[in-house]
Amino acid sequence: MKKIGTLTCLKSNRVCARVSCLNAFNNRTGYFQDYPEDTQLVAMMTCNGCKVSSETDPSEDKGILEKIRRLKYEGVEKVHVGVCVMTREGTECRHITTIRRMLQEEGIPTVDGTHFTSKRQQSQ
Repeated sequence: MKKIGTLTCLKSNRVCARVSCLNAFNNRTGYFQDYPEDTQLVAMMTCNGCKVSSETDPSEDKGILEKIRRLKYEGVEKVHVGVCVMTREGTECRHITTIRRMLQEEGIPTVDGTHFTSKRQQSQ
């Protein structure tokens, strides 16, 4: 049995209930289409947010470090990174990029995407 998780932007919690991510996983669509039925979605992790006045790099954030330790302890084999981590400029948030690197350094590969948000994504 494979265990996977998701990583999303904390700010997206204002408007996102993770419904599309969960639907894609449960129906094995989008970026989850190749997983067998016995795959479990065991974690839905967020970053710890962007800080304007006293910014802490995720690599030094005790909360992020604990989250990654927990994912590893629970046997998460892969983390899907949601589309909500993109900036208005169309690039990945630098905090997410750092967290992605940290996951990979712990042996947890990352995948771009959870659910399709446009026809363009579906053809990629």
